[in-house]
Amino acid sequence: MIVVSPARSDERLNLSTRDACAVANSIGTESYGDVCFAMLERALNVEHWALFRFRSGSPLKCVATASKRDKAAAKDNCDRFVGRCYSVDPTVKAASARLSAPTLTKMAIHDIEDPQYRHCFELTHVQERVSFFSWIGLDLYQLSIFRGPRKASFSAPEMNHFAALAKLLLATAQKHEMLIDGQPGFPRHLNIEGIERLLKLHSPELSTREREVCARAVSGKTIEGTSLELDIRRTSVITYRQR
Repeated sequence: MIVVSPARSDERLNLSTRDACAVANSIGTESYGDVCFAMLERALNVEHWALFRFRSGSPLKCVATASKRDKAAAKDNCDRFVGRCYSVDPTVKAASARLSAPTLTKMAIHDIEDPQYRHCFELTHVQERVSFFSWIGLDLYQLSIFRGPRKASFSAPEMNHFAALAKLLLATAQKHEMLIDGQPGFPRHLNIEGIERLLKLHSPELSTREREVCARAVSGKTIEGTSLELDIRRTSVITYRQR
């Protein structure tokens, strides 16, 4: 049975600093899909993930995807979903009817009537999929996670936790697309000064020192390297990075 429900907004998200920093540092890089998947796998024991973007007047786009196994088949399935299968996905229509707010759906393989789309699940040994649908501006995003037949069905608490994680990931999705696509104002490679200028523009609440430390973290500098370059204590660098 297909489940369609509003995504709860009161879920408290406990996220490790390692995961948060890894996702932030992967934005705009080829590792983004793998890094996001690693976080989702640790949190929810999933085997695949995919993020799609629907935009009026443009083709459906797979923003990011990654898999634990059946990687080639999973990538082919993303192409099939973009090309045709989204139009026969029963949750897309069900969620679209109630998308005034973020929506969660859960669907098992036996809920799929279209044989070609059902075969996609068979090729990757997927038994169940949970998707988070949400608008960002004029774009509709669908973030999906998948489990195989040897794993338990997604529980209600797991779905709520997924919704909280999905909101975090969607907050990075647009910036990731802009960097990957090389859109004006989001150059692919920035020096530290350029990163500091972007931080000042988009996060004016940060102090000058917080921007300096954050920019060096994004550029890959270690805590020790940042401490030496800015001539501040290592513990101060850690404090600024945590902020």
